[in-house]
Amino acid sequence: MLSLDGNVIVVFLIVWVLFFALTKLFFNPVRRVRDAREKAIRGSKEAFEKAVGSYEESTRRVDQALKEARSAAENVRASLEADALKEKSRLIADLNAECRRQVDRAKADLDKSVGELKEKLESEAAGLAEQIEKKFLN
Repeated sequence: MLSLDGNVIVVFLIVWVLFFALTKLFFNPVRRVRDAREKAIRGSKEAFEKAVGSYEESTRRVDQALKEARSAAENVRASLEADALKEKSRLIADLNAECRRQVDRAKADLDKSVGELKEKLESEAAGLAEQIEKKFLN
């Protein structure tokens, strides 16, 4: 059968001593380093996820602000276009009225000049008629 001698017990004790020594000197520090690294990685992942969430929220807010700004700019542009069209219509109406006044003034001046020229022509015609009459009768 199986016989146990002193070497087996010594080897058994050496294995247990090595196991405890390695656990204390090697395995526990490695576990602490591994746990610390996993904790740091987990913290970094959480910080990354928070940063990504914050980035997405900021991007969403910026997009919303851009949409609002574009809408406001479009409203302002439409308002300015409407005002510009009204101003253009007013200026055209003013210009048209001024042109009509100038045409009316020119017509009045022309009528006055024509009247004066008719009077002058009538007075000269009377003088010419007298001269012609004198030449024919003399």
